[in-house]
Amino acid sequence: MRTGIVRRVATLALQIDPDRSRVLHWIVHTPLPALGGQTTFELACNGQGERVLALLDTLLAQPGAPARQLPQAPA
Repeated sequence: MRTGIVRRVATLALQIDPDRSRVLHWIVHTPLPALGGQTTFELACNGQGERVLALLDTLLAQPGAPARQLPQAPA
């Protein structure tokens, strides 16, 4: 796993949701359909954490986006 990637993801995720416990839960437990259904942690362990960063960067770059939320699996 690339050193610091989870920290970088968490830093961006906290810009979307400032609740640290929700961000930690999201990183470890939430599958990301847009990234093959793996969790952020799984992707980071497989050297693909940059894909999560790109996804979060895209969300943060959307101008005038309504209340942003961390990506979720469909209910």
